[in-house]
Amino acid sequence: MIRERKSPVDRVTQIKVEMKELEAQLEQLKKELNMLRENCTHEFEKKEYIQKCMKCHLIESLQW
Repeated sequence: MIRERKSPVDRVTQIKVEMKELEAQLEQLKKELNMLRENCTHEFEKKEYIQKCMKCHLIESLQW
């Protein structure tokens, strides 16, 4: 079986396309996470300098 070898230029182009797709997916996931955090009824676990919601993992600083 002979496999056709892609040129480095083709692979670079493919990688750039995949990166753009992943960037778009990441932005969508960030928006979804922000919506979940906005609608969360937070249950914070407090530590010395931060508090973290046990449900949505939102972290807030307790230092001003």
